[in-house]
Amino acid sequence: MFKKIIIFILGGKQFFIVKFLSVLKNSIINYIKIFPLIKRKFFFFIKMFQSQYFITFHPVKYEEKKIINSKNFFIYPDWFSNNINVWKKFLIHISNFNYLEIGTFEGRSAIFVSELNNCEKIVCVDPYVDYNEVEQNDFNMSDVYESVNQKFKQIKNKDIKLIKETSDNFFLKNKESFKVIYIDGYHKYENVKRDFINAMNCLDDGGILICDDFLWFFYEKIEQNPIGAILECYENYKKDLEILFIHHQIIFKKLNPALHISSNDIKL
Repeated sequence: MFKKIIIFILGGKQFFIVKFLSVLKNSIINYIKIFPLIKRKFFFFIKMFQSQYFITFHPVKYEEKKIINSKNFFIYPDWFSNNINVWKKFLIHISNFNYLEIGTFEGRSAIFVSELNNCEKIVCVDPYVDYNEVEQNDFNMSDVYESVNQKFKQIKNKDIKLIKETSDNFFLKNKESFKVIYIDGYHKYENVKRDFINAMNCLDDGGILICDDFLWFFYEKIEQNPIGAILECYENYKKDLEILFIHHQIIFKKLNPALHISSNDIKL
């Protein structure tokens, strides 16, 4: 009996060590990719390690992914469900929040947010035009838009709105503020930079800003990808932002009333 207990304990430790080494390896690999662009090098590595640790030791269960996908008819790949536990960690304690999403596509993330009891209002912005930022680019965006519209109409317990226009046009007219903003629009440097700055102008103090595809490198020059714009904007706002999480998504918390920058003043 004692021998079995020892084997069980050692087996558990071996399992932990293997996963821990995997965390370290993946953190180093991702860190090396972005090393030339970051200024707070030690801080970024520690935060990336902590984030990778959370993802590795708190994976999203298959059953939970299956639930969100089975309740809704989706055609295209699921690029969201792996983020569920991370989003729960940072969103579940925010009281009565309004949620803005830039880039909605099939609506997985918005539908997930709609099921959070503490979310009161959802605004989704997407022009639903063809784009060429993924290998699979045979999307019928008109059909995607109609499908999302129908899905959102079935959500009865939330104030949810789908706006079919560019983020630039939306921000020009927007008068609302939001406690949570998710940026996953067009991924070129200049577009991400405008979305980041415009989002900061309508993000509540203490609010959460989530930027997708931080470690996504589609364009040949690394700085032309989302990471280039995100890190540049972070340097401009770093006194007003706390970095909470760094992985394929980077998550910020707004600490203070940040400097308001007009979209007309944005230099690209």
